[in-house]
Amino acid sequence: MGAGTGRRVAVAVDVGGTKILAGLVGPRGEVHVSRMVPANPLGGERVLRQIVELVLLLRRAAPARATITGLGVAVPGAVRADGTVWAPNLPGWRRVPLGAYLTGATGLRAVVGDDRLTSLVGETWLGAARKVRSAAFLTIGTGIGLGFMMNGHFWTGAHGAAGSVGWWAGRTDGDAAASRVGALESAVAGPAILRRMRQSRIPGASVHDLVSEARRGNRRARALIDDAARLIGVAVADVVSMLDPDVVIVGGGVMQSGRFPLAPLRTAIRTYAQPLARQVPIRRSALGARASFLGAAALVHRGLRSR
Repeated sequence: MGAGTGRRVAVAVDVGGTKILAGLVGPRGEVHVSRMVPANPLGGERVLRQIVELVLLLRRAAPARATITGLGVAVPGAVRADGTVWAPNLPGWRRVPLGAYLTGATGLRAVVGDDRLTSLVGETWLGAARKVRSAAFLTIGTGIGLGFMMNGHFWTGAHGAAGSVGWWAGRTDGDAAASRVGALESAVAGPAILRRMRQSRIPGASVHDLVSEARRGNRRARALIDDAARLIGVAVADVVSMLDPDVVIVGGGVMQSGRFPLAPLRTAIRTYAQPLARQVPIRRSALGARASFLGAAALVHRGLRSR
């Protein structure tokens, strides 16, 4: 849309390992229209084309007299200093010049951030981290990542890989996946939990099913949840000791599915975290599955720096 005095909207795109959510978002977080499609499992340029098609569709669906101010994109990986994206859960995404590609293909200035960052940006804008100076957002879904803000500044690291807690090497068990996606991720991310459900012959095909089985008294389901929650809890305790944030927020498909229990996380913090930081509140994401999507919109509306 051209310049004008109408409402200002951003195109927001949240690229996940299995799906892509895109929409038009106003400056107060209002979603005017949205579309979701499965991410092409072959990855590479196919996913790039999917993103462009969604953006062009949304431009045609924009409200009358709307001004599209930019394109914010969240990706499940790292955004390097040269603007290229590395996303291990998307085949072929090892050095994708995403921002430059999308700017050229859509005519919109593209701002790209990793979904660890955008999830936290969304929560500081509209959710559970408003009015705090330091916060950590742990997201556990297809992958695991941590976004963190210190003294009002978001940190991505020298190589765009800050917050890659899925790679923490607290547990490997000889798992070949540990060297590919990270030791913690290979134990408690969504695909790992589903694999462990199959190995333990637990009925169901989702983390929500696992939680439901545990509530019905399935001891194997309860044991799997307890083990995953313990590992997640120790990771959160390490985050608290390292960063001493005002609040820790947990989100992503695993933590949102069936209300995955938070009590083991709080117990781990009280047991293992640095004593002065043990009282940090642990909150579920207030924005749920849309945290990263809304954070992508905030990259445009709040003028945050991109790589």
